[in-house]
Amino acid sequence: MQAGNSAQKFQGPLQPWRNSLGTKRPVACQRCHAQKVKCSGGRPCSRCHMAGCGHECSYVVRDRKVRIDESYLEQLIRDSDELRQHRLRSQSNVFPTITQHTFSSTEGSDMKTRNPLLEDRPWFHAHEGLLLPIYVSEAACTGFATRLCQCLDGNKTAVPHIPRTRYVEESTLAQVAHSGIQWPSLTRARLLVNTALGHANPPFHLALRKSTLDHLQYIYEQGLFNDPIFLCKYFALFALGEIYSFLNDGGEKAKVPGMAYYARAISLIPVLPERPTIIYIEALLILALYSQSLNRQHSAYLMVGNAMRFALLVGLNYNIPDTQCPDPIAREHRVRLWWTIYVFDRSWSLKLGLPVQINDEAIHVNLPSNLDAKIYHDEFLGSSYQVAFIKLARISSTIMRTIYSRSNFTETFFQREQRILLDLQEWMQSLPDHLHLQTTRHNPKCTILVHLQFNYCVILAIRPILLILLDHLSPTPAPEQPAIPATLAALKDACINSARHTLTLCTNEWTNGASSTYGYAFAQYIFTAALILLISSLLPGGTAEDLASVETAIEMLSSLIASGSLVADDLFHHLVRAQHCLRSGRFASRVAKQQGLSLSVASPAHSPFPAVLSSDEQADYLPSTGPFDAAGAAAASAYMVLDQPFMQDFLTQEVGELGLFDAGEMAGMGTDLWPGLPLWVAW
Repeated sequence: MQAGNSAQKFQGPLQPWRNSLGTKRPVACQRCHAQKVKCSGGRPCSRCHMAGCGHECSYVVRDRKVRIDESYLEQLIRDSDELRQHRLRSQSNVFPTITQHTFSSTEGSDMKTRNPLLEDRPWFHAHEGLLLPIYVSEAACTGFATRLCQCLDGNKTAVPHIPRTRYVEESTLAQVAHSGIQWPSLTRARLLVNTALGHANPPFHLALRKSTLDHLQYIYEQGLFNDPIFLCKYFALFALGEIYSFLNDGGEKAKVPGMAYYARAISLIPVLPERPTIIYIEALLILALYSQSLNRQHSAYLMVGNAMRFALLVGLNYNIPDTQCPDPIAREHRVRLWWTIYVFDRSWSLKLGLPVQINDEAIHVNLPSNLDAKIYHDEFLGSSYQVAFIKLARISSTIMRTIYSRSNFTETFFQREQRILLDLQEWMQSLPDHLHLQTTRHNPKCTILVHLQFNYCVILAIRPILLILLDHLSPTPAPEQPAIPATLAALKDACINSARHTLTLCTNEWTNGASSTYGYAFAQYIFTAALILLISSLLPGGTAEDLASVETAIEMLSSLIASGSLVADDLFHHLVRAQHCLRSGRFASRVAKQQGLSLSVASPAHSPFPAVLSSDEQADYLPSTGPFDAAGAAAASAYMVLDQPFMQDFLTQEVGELGLFDAGEMAGMGTDLWPGLPLWVAW
């Protein structure tokens, strides 16, 4: 019942009674009544005003008794009760100062179709020294980490967002750009270019390998060192090559390898060309990829945006006719360059929680393909890795558009979750055999990255539901843990298993020495998975190894910080605070009880790897008897993320009539009275 409607009910029957009472007889003020003179009325009356005692002019309050029907009194009582219930619903809070919202199957279609995790208002965080407040997206992992800390702590205002401040600033780059960096020797230049292109390919196509090396040779032979476009491209490649060839020796902090080359290259692009070239677009992509090593995420996003606009200007989003571009290598180069821009745009938009810069409807170019030409292998690697990343990037844009959106939808939240998970299942089923994780041999780094990105998409699609389950969890441990409804349990398990797989793969890469020190992706995967395992440690089905895996993640990030990784430094502080809120917040008693019982859990002390949930939902602890045991366990489990029986039921059933959480489902969990979502309100 709305307040406005109740007010109308009051006015309806009340008006006839007021008319039946007639006009009130005039009453004299107390001073005129005592003097027995006629009073003019008003406040003050004319006599009191002339006497200069207007402040003493007062009237006796008259309360006449009238007769009314009993039905009218009953109606007033009912309206009063409805108004009181409405006020209680609008003011009910699980945590102080946090607005609640109810979500049940009886609510209107608007609450079923809108994203129930987001408020109408965006989230801005005021930071000291900045004129413009910082926009914080709930899709970004750092934003999710803050919401998680607020849930664990129980007090929203006591846990503000930690802004990203650990990045190389413009003043530093300007100073380094004028340091007089010169072209390296030809031998070192070839080595750096080979290293840069070797590590970026095959998932990303930044430049033609043989043509780039041949032109580098030509530049040194002819002494053409002053062409700004080629200087920008090759210095960007030199910077990327130094990043990938840097050893973890704990070098000078705050100085990222290749930064001098990057600063010199970036100083050459302040004026945007009116007629962009392919070389210029290549340079922007290389610089954008390197920018993430400096933790300059917004700069990377802007450079990819410029590359996207320039690509649209030259029509890379269309298939060019053979008559206008007869060289098949040049045509394939255009195709792969476009899709690299596409993958960067989708992936980095999702990580920052920002909109993508082009819709799929505007893209009319074929996917990358393998050419039959003999010289093809000198310029390109196989296309299967890039195609796999393109399809995941397409799914990631769907996650951003449908899960983390304030728009209204014709589909329910569960329907959108189902559609995304079906797309991910189809992606996994269509993956070529040579891109599957192998249990009997070492997996190539690119194969690991493909599956880490797959797990990342699963986690981002489902993790809001885990936060809701955590919000409804009783702060104190109960003798018997209430059961979670089957549909929610299936989604929860898929998210947690993906996080476990991610940390298993990252730990295996770490022990094999294959992890990247300065790259953004590796630290991001570790951080995202660790947040989920923090939640898992409290939810039913969590294992004692989940918290141990979080400790492993913190140790890996700490080691990356010691080597100079600004990205890891930024994420490390969020993860440590989340761990502190877990131990000191409203779930402290639960954590203490779990830690007291952890000594009785049979977990091998020699195993450095986190537990992986197997098909029979028991915790299998990964042995360390061989170099491929961890990867093998992850390979065996990765395909079961979406193949569990309850998950298959969810993916195949009609969910059109389900809201996010039915009141009946949530009532059995022994949780708070109001099934609200208090953690996703704006500051």
